Amino acid sequence: MKLSKIIIGGCLIGTSFFVSCQQNSEVMAEEAKAQTELKEEPKEEKTLKMKEASELALLMRSMYEENLEIRKGIMEGEIPKSFPEDFVKIHSAQSNENLNETFYALAEQYTANLEAITAAKTKEEGIKAYNGMVNTCASCHTIYCQGPLPKIKKMRIPAPGES
Repeated sequence: MKLSKIIIGGCLIGTSFFVSCQQNSEVMAEEAKAQTELKEEPKEEKTLKMKEASELALLMRSMYEENLEIRKGIMEGEIPKSFPEDFVKIHSAQSNENLNETFYALAEQYTANLEAITAAKTKEEGIKAYNGMVNTCASCHTIYCQGPLPKIKKMRIPAPGES
């Protein structure tokens, strides 16, 4: 009798084990099916929307290109007699950022530096004035729109003996 109780108890335990495993298999099969259905649904394409370049950003890109030409000339000993008139639009061009008096003071310094470049009498004076202009650009871009800083810093003309 004792042996039969052990056998019956073992059968009940074994049966409950197999039933629970069967239920787990069915649940796992349903989850796998749901996962497959989720994978088959078309995903929405994500598109990045970049801000449209402001009038000021476009002007500064143009100024960058023009200033590289001015840099090249100064390095060859050619001091420009004037700078592009568009550069003074820096004071009025529309921006995507909120600009304050700091920006306008630096913009004024920028145009003063351009005038100093055209007033230079020697290559060394031209380099000093040009680097002053580059430093003003860098100062402004540490406050507003830091992205172009690496390009701006590369614009500098090494002074004689500097590398």
